[in-house]
Amino acid sequence: MRTLIGATKQTSVRKQIVEDVFDTMENDERIMRNYEISFLTNIARKVGSGKFDKSKLPKLMEYLYTNNRDHLINKYQRFYDQSLKLNPAERKELADMWSDKAIDDISDNYDELYNGRTGKYEPIKKFTKGKKIAGIFLK
Repeated sequence: MRTLIGATKQTSVRKQIVEDVFDTMENDERIMRNYEISFLTNIARKVGSGKFDKSKLPKLMEYLYTNNRDHLINKYQRFYDQSLKLNPAERKELADMWSDKAIDDISDNYDELYNGRTGKYEPIKKFTKGKKIAGIFLK
């Protein structure tokens, strides 16, 4: 990879823009529907089958940003002075924020979870094969 002489890669984290991107994603209906239908059910299934690995959760949640980056930029960039394209350190910070939210959402609402196939909230037991998952995230 070539860089200009004297140019430095941006590796610092712009905390404010990361928080703004998180809030924007949280308030966007399309992204939250994707989060609830795809990501939370996927995590619940992994917990139910015993394949859940908390250390891999940030990488999974980083896909939520990368899959929706173009949508974010096209729809919301005009409201921000700085670019909504995040560098790797910022993406990691954002993924950690989404990981914490996912853990909170599943552990707080372990009795029901949105089922995208039926379009309604159903008991999480369907996804976890009857296993109770409260407290599993504290490990």
